[in-house]
Amino acid sequence: MAKIVAFSDTGFNGKARIIQSNDPDLIINGEDFALQSAIVISGNWSLYSQTSYRGERILLNHNGGPDRDGVYKDYGDWHGSGLFRVRSILAG
Repeated sequence: MAKIVAFSDTGFNGKARIIQSNDPDLIINGEDFALQSAIVISGNWSLYSQTSYRGERILLNHNGGPDRDGVYKDYGDWHGSGLFRVRSILAG
């Protein structure tokens, strides 16, 4: 099973969230979240700025990041430009 730990602040700070399943609409249950750093334990993840897997997409995987270890200390590691609000998530 795929697993990712997402953090609301850079450097693995702020609110941490462990995710292990797909969700096409995080807003409906108030589960959407801000992402600024992440650790991918396993799998490949697509994170979307809109529900139903639409909008801007970030791809994170267990052997990605600057050191190829699944560790993304800030948005620059996935070539982002700042805080990313996740509204749907898909494990692959």
